[in-house]
Amino acid sequence: MSGKYSKIEWQETMNGVTIDCSLDIAIHPADSKVVLLTVPGVDGSVDGYENKYVKIAENVQEQHGAAIVRIANPFITSYHWESNIRRALDYIMKHTEEITGHKDIEVRIMAHSAGAATVSQIAWEYPEITRILLINPATKLGFDKIKYGLSEFGGSKITVIFGSEDPSVNDAEELSKVDESARMRTLILDGVDHHFSGDALKLFMQAPHSHLFNQAHYV
Repeated sequence: MSGKYSKIEWQETMNGVTIDCSLDIAIHPADSKVVLLTVPGVDGSVDGYENKYVKIAENVQEQHGAAIVRIANPFITSYHWESNIRRALDYIMKHTEEITGHKDIEVRIMAHSAGAATVSQIAWEYPEITRILLINPATKLGFDKIKYGLSEFGGSKITVIFGSEDPSVNDAEELSKVDESARMRTLILDGVDHHFSGDALKLFMQAPHSHLFNQAHYV
C-alpha cells in the first residue's frame, strides 16, 4: 500500500518574521515496535525519485513488518535545517500507538544528503532512535556538528555510505574515526554518485534491509 498521506503545519519565527511551514508525510501503520523513518535530501519529495521511498516502505513492511513514516524535506531557511525532521519525530512520538499499536517503540532512520547530515547531528537527542543509515551525508552542512552528533549517539548501529563520486566522500576516512567500535560502519561504493543514479538505485533501495534490519549485506 502507498501509505496514508497527511500534512504537518506549523510556523517558524526569526528576527520578527513568521514563516508558514508545511511538511508532507505518509504513514504505513503496522503492529510493530519498530518504525522506519525515511528522510530525503533538501527539497526531496515524500515519495522520492521513481517512487523509491514508496517502494522501500512497501518492501520493508512486507519483509520485516515494520511501521513506516515517510517525509518530504522542503527547504525553509538556512537556519532551519532541523525543523522538518524534528517535526516528524514529534509526530511519531505523539501518534505512536496509532502508527504501531504500541506505546514503547524504537525508531530507525534512513536519510540521504542534507537529511543525513541533519539526522547525524540531532539523533543523539532522541533515545528512541536506535539505528541510523546515513547515505551521502552533506558534510558541508556542519562537519564538526556531524562528528559530535555521531560521537554522542547512544543507539546500537550507525552506517554511513558514500558513493565514490559523491562530493563529500573525502570526509569518509575522518568520519570513520568518530567511532571505531563494531557498531559503526563506513562504506564507499565504487562508481556511485550523489543520487545513486542508474543501476546504483538498486543499491540505495536495498540499503535499509541490509543495514537497518540485518538482512544479508548487499552493500
